Amino acid sequence: MQSVIIQPQNQLLKKYVQYFLFFRKSGAETVSYTTFPNNNLCLAIYKQNNVDYINTGNTNSCIVRAGSQNYSSRLYGFHKTAFHANIYDSLDQICIIFYPSAIRAFTGEAYHNLLNSEEVFECIFHSKNTFLLEEIFNHDNFSMRAALLEQHLFKNLHESIIPGKLQEALHYISQNSHLGSFKIEELSKKLSISDATLFRLFTTHLGQNPKSYLKTVRFRKALHDIIHSGQSLTQLAYSNEYYDQSHFIHDCKSFSGYSPKQLMRKISVEQNALAWIFNNEELRMKN
Repeated sequence: MQSVIIQPQNQLLKKYVQYFLFFRKSGAETVSYTTFPNNNLCLAIYKQNNVDYINTGNTNSCIVRAGSQNYSSRLYGFHKTAFHANIYDSLDQICIIFYPSAIRAFTGEAYHNLLNSEEVFECIFHSKNTFLLEEIFNHDNFSMRAALLEQHLFKNLHESIIPGKLQEALHYISQNSHLGSFKIEELSKKLSISDATLFRLFTTHLGQNPKSYLKTVRFRKALHDIIHSGQSLTQLAYSNEYYDQSHFIHDCKSFSGYSPKQLMRKISVEQNALAWIFNNEELRMKN
């Protein structure tokens, strides 16, 4: 399977879109991979694939097979456990990876509607123009696909939708991600708003409450440190402000299904914000 990451070129869009991710696979060889919770949202667009997505209890997975529908699209995000993808047939997939809250610059549609839709692209852009997707998918060159996506996103960008206080909150969190255990009350006080207002801002514009968001930020920083720092478990726990090593291991298992030591051995691909366990050696990653 081929997987290609392309960064946006438009300077304004770079504030909202982290990258475009393109998958292509031919043949019936099964490919499986696992990714971990993140606060970003992925808009996935499929061409002639049937996607069964199950996100209930401890099950968070999708099965991709050949299908008759020309195009379908789904929104993946707000995961509390690892996400498992199993691809059994040919695949031609485009993913738009949005920064936290950034999708709100393109749509006011309720998150509940988006997360339960198989036509998310149309929901967000209120377009039934399948010719646009045809034009994009007709290009074999991924750079051309990315350029067309940028044009469409830029035409539908409405910057004023994202509240200033939320932007301030996300900036503060990004600048202080090393303070993994700081309290919601501290963030509210920093922003000079009530806890209730902060809760409403997060749930309305990010689709998750502040506590869940902060826990995921801490896990992603810990995951980066697991891969890159070479620290002991005790050092990893305290540098990411877990109470102790046991708390760190428990949290890691909750988010990923694996202990920190298991993740060190299992992670196959780490590029940009991606950290995968990949169960097929055919993967090729490119910038």
